[in-house]
Amino acid sequence: MKFIVAIVRPFKVTEIVDAMAADPAFPGMTVIECRGFGREKARAHGQADQESTHDFVGGQMILVAVPEANAADVARRLTKVAHTGRPGDGKVFVLPLEAAFRIASGAVDDEALR
Repeated sequence: MKFIVAIVRPFKVTEIVDAMAADPAFPGMTVIECRGFGREKARAHGQADQESTHDFVGGQMILVAVPEANAADVARRLTKVAHTGRPGDGKVFVLPLEAAFRIASGAVDDEALR
């Protein structure tokens, strides 16, 4: 199993969800609002609050657990749909996933992803 983490531009999320949901084998995703910076760097500003001393770029984090056989295809589709060609489009990471459990049914690993 693989765990895919994608950081994308917020306005691309609806398009990504539509593209992924079109595949009946796609297991689903979690989307989380996030902030950060890459090469463009965070800009410092003058507020006294420690957590607010930098302006970070807003983004959306997409989390997807998939069977290993589907990971490359899902990562490629995420990358293709999220692409605008401008700096700051984001990143897609594919990580090993050791175990998965479906709480409601007790299914384990690949069965838990369905």
